[in-house]
Amino acid sequence: MDDIQTTRNKMYRGQVIKTLGFFYPDPMSVEDLKGALIARGITITADTLKVLYYLEDKEYIRLKDGCKEFSDDDIVELTAKGIDLLESTIIDPGVIL
Repeated sequence: MDDIQTTRNKMYRGQVIKTLGFFYPDPMSVEDLKGALIARGITITADTLKVLYYLEDKEYIRLKDGCKEFSDDDIVELTAKGIDLLESTIIDPGVIL
């Protein structure tokens, strides 16, 4: 993966966190999240599912209701750790806010 794509992925992860932060504490569907990103002018340059799995692995987001995979109908929410990242209480070099 080249440096430009790596930076884009990090920025996209940050935009997902920021978008979920706008709606916190309310969760939102993956489909609504994608729509909110597009409405904010964020063009999807990375595979959305890869970004969501990364953020879930880092425990910044979680799927509601015990879902195992991300699909457009699934509900995702920001965790307390995700809020800490958003507020710069913690730093992750893999996410650019």
